[in-house]
Amino acid sequence: MTNETNPKQSRDPRIDTARKNLRMAIALRGTNYAQTSTQAELSRNVVSQFINGKTSLSYANMLAICDVLDIPIGAMHRPDAITEARIKFWRSVERVPDHLVSSALRAVKDGLQTDD
Repeated sequence: MTNETNPKQSRDPRIDTARKNLRMAIALRGTNYAQTSTQAELSRNVVSQFINGKTSLSYANMLAICDVLDIPIGAMHRPDAITEARIKFWRSVERVPDHLVSSALRAVKDGLQTDD
């Protein structure tokens, strides 16, 4: 079988990581697979089938699911990226104005240079 017809045989470990992270994000949100699928305007079992390795997801569908769960899509393929603390952190960072982010980055960079 090819990877397209059997997602479990995917050679990209990020797919398995996305499955685990999606499972965690849904649990942290206090919802279930069917509700998440429905809220993302997908058929009822799309999320469940993906998490269980029966299907793959298009990028558009993953974006829709991440929007519903309010998590950055970039975190989906990173191991251990979906935790309650990290999600709170990302949401906080998104609300910080750019000029303050720039100042904070300069302060971190300066701090790292003085530690050398």
